[in-house]
Amino acid sequence: MVLKVFFPTCCASADSGLLVGRWVPGQSSAVILAVVHFPFIPIQVKELLAQVQKASQVPVAVLGTWCHRQQEPQESLGNFLEGLGTIFSHDPWLQLCRERGTRLWS
Repeated sequence: MVLKVFFPTCCASADSGLLVGRWVPGQSSAVILAVVHFPFIPIQVKELLAQVQKASQVPVAVLGTWCHRQQEPQESLGNFLEGLGTIFSHDPWLQLCRERGTRLWS
């Protein structure tokens, strides 16, 4: 499956966190609107997104995780990132990573 992900350059410098945005209906495209930085409490993120949706009438969701790492991710952070897919269930679940100081993405 090929997906297009529109990722603002301002988010590329963000530390690890959650990718918040929306899927473009009828296309295999996602638009990332923000990165919620660690640490955070998942239930508070869900409540905040519900408030945003109510106020804006625009459906937004946690679409996946963003990892901006210096070298190898900490094992606890990696496990935490994987576990978020069950809390914020979304299909497909995006997992984007970028090595600090490089242009490499995965």
